[in-house]
Amino acid sequence: MAATFLGTTGNWGIPNDQAGLLITDLSFDFSNQEKTVLDKAGEIIGLSLYQEKVEIKLSGLVAKTSPFSGKIGAAIALANAIPGHLQASGGTTILMQVSRSLNNEDFEKIDLTATHYPFVVTGGGA
Repeated sequence: MAATFLGTTGNWGIPNDQAGLLITDLSFDFSNQEKTVLDKAGEIIGLSLYQEKVEIKLSGLVAKTSPFSGKIGAAIALANAIPGHLQASGGTTILMQVSRSLNNEDFEKIDLTATHYPFVVTGGGA
């Protein structure tokens, strides 16, 4: 049954399933490196933020038809947009880890970890 909303609410659920899996959990962890500039007294007087990225974690069930078949180290397209907390735009999302689990009384489960690099473009090469 679909959720019924009353009063003021927030966003509900996950908008889109990923190709080959039915998403039950999705998270985006935004981060960057930082380097501070100190004065002679050791106080922070400047700051550099760099190497921004997003770690993405998806959990769900493997689809019975057309199961997930992404390859480690390959670019993947996400079915759900990355929230706009990055300073940069564009970039590439790389699949970093896949975990699949089976149980004799449950559906096949899958966990994916990917990293979005806003300054990496696909199709490059030496």
